[in-house]
Order: sequence, then structure tokens, then C-alpha cells
Amino acid sequence: MQIFKTLEELNIDPKTSVALGNFDGLHLGHRVITEGAINIAKERGLASLCFTFSNHPFNFIMQRNEDDYNALKLICSEDEKIRLIEEMGFDILVNLPFDEEMMTMSAEDFFNDFIVKKLNAGSVSVGFNYSYGARAGGNSETLKRECERTGINCNIHDAVKVDGRVVSSTLIREMISIGNMELVKAYLGRAYSFRGSVAHGRKIGTAMGIPTVNIPAPARLMLPPSGVYFSRIVIDGREYKSVSNIGVMPTITAASSAAAGAKTIETNIFDFDGDLYGRDIIVYFDHFSRAEVKFDTKEKLFDQIKKDCRNAADYHGRK
Repeated sequence: MQIFKTLEELNIDPKTSVALGNFDGLHLGHRVITEGAINIAKERGLASLCFTFSNHPFNFIMQRNEDDYNALKLICSEDEKIRLIEEMGFDILVNLPFDEEMMTMSAEDFFNDFIVKKLNAGSVSVGFNYSYGARAGGNSETLKRECERTGINCNIHDAVKVDGRVVSSTLIREMISIGNMELVKAYLGRAYSFRGSVAHGRKIGTAMGIPTVNIPAPARLMLPPSGVYFSRIVIDGREYKSVSNIGVMPTITAASSAAAGAKTIETNIFDFDGDLYGRDIIVYFDHFSRAEVKFDTKEKLFDQIKKDCRNAADYHGRK
């Protein structure tokens, strides 16, 4: 897949079938648009192209750094987004930063100078609520009219519903925020996950006979509530059952510690024995089991962790 990351380097020769959108999360609603663009590309002999942003426009407009606490949190990282788009089978990805130039570009200029000239579009696919240009001056209906004027094929896709609810990034964030990982999976079309490099922990779990691996909770991504999750972990392409805790480890971490408040993802992997420090892993969250609790003693904490492991093993055994 060919990837363009700046406006200056855009130089696309073949006629394209373009999927237009922010695609935050690449959920089921987004997949209808992207798959539609790929299918049209195959039918018409066009190059399939996905156009999206490397940052979230809302955060740029509101002047929020994506690492800030009050920033709109992402549903998938930029790396995961690129990987998913490539797996779909796109020939070209245009992954540009949403910046001042993009924000102030008129709807007319966005269509004529960007979609027609820069992207060399022969077909465009968008969602029913698509908007473009400064102050959202263009929408799916104006896009359709402009495409008719210039002879570009235009496909406007209806909302995708699951159990009567319109799938959207806002709805998915709401479900993540309450820990309903089953509905998150239903709306995304895949289990919610985080990728990270295993960091050195305090080895307290190892000393108690329950070894764990730790990755920092990603600041830019939407975090589920602190607590225990039945999970799966992928190491070198192989999947293992696991149980994970997202949180600050209140029983272990003193309130006065500099680390207090910094969340980590701590995972106990079933049927695995090996050194993972420094290696990249992916943790998938299947089910929220319980909230994080501060126990009176470490012994009570580890008694509960053993119960969590048994409950997770029972859960995985039923799957």
C-alpha cells in the first residue's frame, strides 16, 4: 500500500475510487464506506484510495494536544488505523494531518483542488453525515451535486444499525467509558485492544506466584474504566488467554508516590512462560469483570487476583 502523509507529496496518477472520512475507529459504519470504495475500484478498474486524517480534527479545532486529559480520545491508534486500512486491501492511503490549511479550505476548493485534482477521483464513497470544507460548508448532498457536475461517481452510504442503534464513534466511546466491551466489539466488528511495549514492573506478582506483564496505558486512546477484564494477548502472532487489570494499583502504589495516578495495563497470561520485556504485544479486552479496589493487605489483593484468574479461565473455557 502506498502511503502519503503530507499534502506536498501527493502525486496520484491513476484514477481512484476514494473513501472519504475521518474513520476514527474504523467501526462497522466506516467499513461500509471503505468496502464500498474498494468494490467500486475492482468493478471499474480504479485504484482504491482511503483518505483520512492522522489526528482528530476536533482536537485541532479546540487547540487540544491529543495527550491532554481533556482531549477527545481516539478509538484506535494511528499505527493500528494504518494496519487495518492496509488489511482491507487499499492501494493508496492518504493520511494527512488536519491543520490550518485543511481547516480553512473552502468546500469548493476542497472538492475542486483536492478531490478532483489531488486525489484524481473517478468515484467517491462517503457516509450519510459526511461534511467537508471550512465550517463544514459542504455535506453529502452538496458533494453529490458536485460529483454529478464533474462526472464523478458518488455513493452515499446510509447509517449502519446494530440492534436498532446507529453505529458511531460517539456511541462506541460511550460503551468504552462504561466498560461494555461486548457492545464495543459488536459496533467495531472486532474486540477493543491496545498495543504496547512490555515495561519493567515491580515483580510483586512474580514474587506471589502470579507473574504479569505490564504496558503503559496509552494516553491518546479511550480507556475503559479501571478494573479487571477477561482478555486475550497476542505475542508473535500467537494468541493466549489472559486476565488484565487497567488502573493505578492502589493497594501497591502509595498515594504519595510519583507514579500514583499513572495507569498501566497489567496482564497475567495463561499457559505462557517467557521473558517479554521490551517486546510488543496486543491485549484484547473481552469482558469487564469488576472495578479496581484498594485492599487492606497485599495478601487479600492476591487472593482476589487468584479468584480473578479462575473466573477468567472459566469465561474463556465457555467461549
